[in-house]
Amino acid sequence: MSITTILQTASDYLLFAVCVFILLGSIFITVKMRFVQLRCFPLLFKMLKSFSSQRNTEESVHTISPHKALFTAMSTTLGIGTIVAPVIAISLGGPGALLGFLLTAFFGSAATFTEVSLTIKHRKKLESGAIMGGPMQYLKYLVSPAAAKWYAFCCLVLMMAWSGAQANQLSAILDSPLLGAYRIPTALSGGIVALLVLSILMGGIKRVGSFSSKIVPVMFILYVGSCLWILFNNVDKIGSVFSDMFHSALSPYPLATGTALGGIVSALRWGVFKGIQTSEAGVGTQAIPHAMAETKDPTIQAMLAMLSTYTAGVVAFLSGCVALITRTWLNPDLPLGMSMVAASFNLYFSFFGVAIVAICTILFGFGTILGNSYNGSQCFGYLTENKKGRYYLFATAIMIFIGAISEVKTIWSVVDIILACMAVPHMAALILYAHRRKPAKDILIEKI
Repeated sequence: MSITTILQTASDYLLFAVCVFILLGSIFITVKMRFVQLRCFPLLFKMLKSFSSQRNTEESVHTISPHKALFTAMSTTLGIGTIVAPVIAISLGGPGALLGFLLTAFFGSAATFTEVSLTIKHRKKLESGAIMGGPMQYLKYLVSPAAAKWYAFCCLVLMMAWSGAQANQLSAILDSPLLGAYRIPTALSGGIVALLVLSILMGGIKRVGSFSSKIVPVMFILYVGSCLWILFNNVDKIGSVFSDMFHSALSPYPLATGTALGGIVSALRWGVFKGIQTSEAGVGTQAIPHAMAETKDPTIQAMLAMLSTYTAGVVAFLSGCVALITRTWLNPDLPLGMSMVAASFNLYFSFFGVAIVAICTILFGFGTILGNSYNGSQCFGYLTENKKGRYYLFATAIMIFIGAISEVKTIWSVVDIILACMAVPHMAALILYAHRRKPAKDILIEKI
């Protein structure tokens, strides 16, 4: 057995255990916060109705408006994995795995609310006026400075590795035979992405937020609109799709090896596993861009932040429903992953289906690379006391290029292990906070 295989097997089991821990922690936080994701809905709906007025919030030199902070956070959660992960989960764990995405989106939103509330409350303003925020700041307060530095270090490594891995997926798609004469060599696409990310990051959070606020709505509307069109053309099959999901979750499901597992075990194994990877709820990374929001109200920004988790859940759920309706996940001739998504879209949009999938994956992939790279810059700034930031920018650009042209299977396994080392102490701190919280005096919920 090769080292790569051993690492991949170990990381799979480790990350699954971590994801179950995060889900259970999110359920505990939900109960302790008295189902904040449900109680917030009326006020959140009012906020969305007045979204245009929020877009005009005055910004300082070092902050961005609340809606730009939201879109920057969404750019990291809405990645290529949001499209592909549900299809992979269904193929490996049966239709019931799609329920895992709903579980992680619903309960994970409470964890997102808590971490963003804390990051607004504990963010630090430097003498230059720059804002330093994210889990590092509240971990230093809730646990210890050592825990904050550990998180910052792991997150820095994770964000750089994730950016390289996402660049690899993006360059592979751009060099796919599906694009025919429009294929772009991996070295060229990797170089272009690296330079674009570098130029945007050098403009700081203002440029990152401005770019994200333009790209996120486009890619969301394009992909969700296409999925809804396919579902609209198969309204009569939607009932059977839900029936398949619940039947699969409650029945033994034969895997490719011939082994039959309990459906609920299989659904949790792949649905929760991929669902938490997709939404990043409880991991803490969503809190970093929200710390830059021009707001003094932790509750309002935290409610807005839950949209990131909900949106990732909706996109993943729709992508999975499309796969179930078109039955492409059952086609043995299709490689596991993006080819199944492209085949589903091809059935209803002909050649344009491939074009839609290609455009969406480019936008989703680039947005995630940019968001992850910015998150990493905040971790680097925390570790270096906000010095020598340009070294990080150039190192990230190099990592993106290397990731685009390299084989990254081993990197993915190492990344999963790093994610476990980062997410477990972070979620433990959130659970500890929720356990110690005094409901009657808690500023985070008194307005809801």
